Amino acid sequence: MFGSRHRRSVRPRALSLGLLAGLAALMLGGCVVDRESDPGQTNQIGEEVREFDLTQPPSRQEVGLPEGKSQVTYQLPDRQPFPVRVRLPGEHVIDLAVRQVGVDAMAAADPATGPPTTMDIYYYLPDVAAARDHLLALAEEYEFDREPVERWYQDAQAGPPVAGPPAVRTPWLSSSVGYLRLQVRGRYAPPVDEVDPGQVVVHYALSWDPAD
Repeated sequence: MFGSRHRRSVRPRALSLGLLAGLAALMLGGCVVDRESDPGQTNQIGEEVREFDLTQPPSRQEVGLPEGKSQVTYQLPDRQPFPVRVRLPGEHVIDLAVRQVGVDAMAAADPATGPPTTMDIYYYLPDVAAARDHLLALAEEYEFDREPVERWYQDAQAGPPVAGPPAVRTPWLSSSVGYLRLQVRGRYAPPVDEVDPGQVVVHYALSWDPAD
């Protein structure tokens, strides 16, 4: 969508359709845990591209994190997708159309005043095949293992799990991008009664050590 191949940008292979609401990622000790989250301060934004520069650790002001708040959520009033560009070290660029981006300072000594430490992006796709292709492109760019992606695709194609959680997930796929820890995960929630446009999501979790 934005950027070009020579900049090694991550380019979606299909239109994004939604965002996994109510989830954010808390990253401590290099691991990621899905959790229910207070959305904190919500920024209603326009249709312009929302850009974030993570080529170096950002300040609270640079990511729009208000003083006294531990996290901030960007979304449109109607929750429709909006374009986001995130610049990473090494000329990597993530260009996606998403419904929500979250930034928090939960790993800082004082999350209400400390520097931001985590960004979460949830990118929805129309089907599992499109998500597999997107994850495989990320695997090539960031040198993830491809095998868990292929296994996830096969498991998702097999239908709803007969036991355990109703969603089929990849393990977290991890890489270092300069000072950043990049983790991505695919999730497929089979429909219960009818097809749901929010069934397939790729979760990006970017984290870094607090500067305080």
